[in-house]
Amino acid sequence: MNPRQHVQSLEPCEHGGGFVYSIRDFSVNLNPYGPPAFVFDVLKASVKEIGRYPDTECTALKVQIARKFDCLDSEILVAAGVTELIQLIAIGFVKTRAVIPAHTYGEYERAVRIVGAEVKRIEMPRLEIAPEHILNDMRPGDVIFLCNPNNPTGIYLGEEDLVALIEEAERVDALLVLDEAYVDFVNNPFASHSCLHSTTNLLILRSLTKSFAIPGVRIGYALGSEPVISVLQSLKAPWSVSVFAQRVGAAVLSTAGDEFLNATRAKISRSKMRIEHELGIHSDTNFYILDVGRAASEVSARLLRNGIAVRDCTSFGLPTHIRFSVQRDDDNEILIHQLKELL
Repeated sequence: MNPRQHVQSLEPCEHGGGFVYSIRDFSVNLNPYGPPAFVFDVLKASVKEIGRYPDTECTALKVQIARKFDCLDSEILVAAGVTELIQLIAIGFVKTRAVIPAHTYGEYERAVRIVGAEVKRIEMPRLEIAPEHILNDMRPGDVIFLCNPNNPTGIYLGEEDLVALIEEAERVDALLVLDEAYVDFVNNPFASHSCLHSTTNLLILRSLTKSFAIPGVRIGYALGSEPVISVLQSLKAPWSVSVFAQRVGAAVLSTAGDEFLNATRAKISRSKMRIEHELGIHSDTNFYILDVGRAASEVSARLLRNGIAVRDCTSFGLPTHIRFSVQRDDDNEILIHQLKELL
């Protein structure tokens, strides 16, 4: 039996990571000071629960998230990372088309293609998301995927732009999906969840992977109106969030997690000052994009031979750009030196 026609041409989305431990890995955008030590204690303590099915509702974790964002439990969905949430959104809400910036996280487009819908790409002048272009193109029934700060460009849209997009989505009855996977690394970000009380057309995605460097523990959550969340909940596979993920999620959302994040965010900010001074680039989050003026595949291969992994941005539609994250200072100095030699 043949599959549906539109899935036959699907290709896997490229991601960073997967390198051996001897490589300095700048290709993934994780907090370089994680995971926090208390995560390992939580994992050890959770081993005794391995013989039980996890709570498919993630009840205890939702109570904690609700307290953090001053919302109802019914306005939260916990999932096995943001990528699971993206697929649920596509299945539940993408009807005819989705609106996606030209250079952004590849799983949005892949999820839309899986359900056989059209992708409308919004151009990004100077590699910046232009909210006015999205506003002009937003139609009733659209799903707009917006990564903020954007991966791979690292630029953050602030309050004025976000409010305009939220209000337009409400006016035309579109769904604005705001992926805030990297917002913990932004200085003074807008509290977008404050808009959830006034609209049913906003869905916020949050990841714990990047902030606490726990990619092996798949955990993320969505904040939205009860009608939207209930649809996603009905589509979600039971038990996708393991016991271990739920316990780790609760731990990193505690006071200990806040303290860890505050301390490490200060270190990352100091490291960014050094990188930006030496390379003349800017980012609003914990990673950078850099135009290397030639094939990114050539530069990334050269760096890899020298023990450094960066992300070739060809898959983002940027064949002369690389992306690299902020790591610990000693490693950052090595990358700065290598890039100056190459460029």
